[in-house]
Amino acid sequence: MHIDGWTILLQAVNFLILVWLLRRFLYRPVLAVIAERQAVTEQVRTEAEAARQAAETARRDLEAQRTALPAERDRLIAAARAEAEAERTALLEKARTEADRALEESRGRLAEEREQALAALRRQAAELGAALAARLLRDAPADVLTRPLLDEALAAVEGLSDARRHALANGVAPVPVHVVAANSLPAEDATRAGDRLAAALGRPVALDVVEDSSLIAGVELHFAHSVVRRSWKQTLAEAKEEMTRHDSARVDADAVA
Repeated sequence: MHIDGWTILLQAVNFLILVWLLRRFLYRPVLAVIAERQAVTEQVRTEAEAARQAAETARRDLEAQRTALPAERDRLIAAARAEAEAERTALLEKARTEADRALEESRGRLAEEREQALAALRRQAAELGAALAARLLRDAPADVLTRPLLDEALAAVEGLSDARRHALANGVAPVPVHVVAANSLPAEDATRAGDRLAAALGRPVALDVVEDSSLIAGVELHFAHSVVRRSWKQTLAEAKEEMTRHDSARVDADAVA
């Protein structure tokens, strides 16, 4: 077989031209496509690995949450029970305090109402006693009550100091004395009263005797600027006033206590 050198040379040149053409127009684009696809593949692989790791992390977090869920649930239940118990205790204490305050207020009102009722009963009893005493005293004979009280009134004038008796006389003669008696004053009692007053005042007196049944029993000696009272009207009024003052003082003392 005859081998031509020029043919081999031409074949070699053709081959080199073909290689150059393939390298320039086919191999480089293919390499570029392959490199691009490798880059895309690497990116996808990287993203897939990141997604896998994220999924693994999420799985571990969910597992941890699932594991911690019963403990958290128990903690929340215990906290809710403790809060409910504290609220129940506070409500009970508040209700107990309000009940005690209401009971104390009720006791105070009852005590006040009782004291008011007792005071009203005492006043009524005093008024009734005064009314009964006045009725009994009005029915008593004049010489039994009026005469002793007249003597007490005269004795009171006689027991005054000289200056006080001089003031009663008021520097006039005869001294006007207005005698108010619960009953009609007998003439001898009026005369005796005038004599004693004249002796006590050191000058004559002019008696003016008037009957006033409201005195119940007793007399009043009215001078120019003074009055000497000895009557059961005054005594009963003082007794009623004393009982009223005693009740008021007792109520005030109870209120302070």
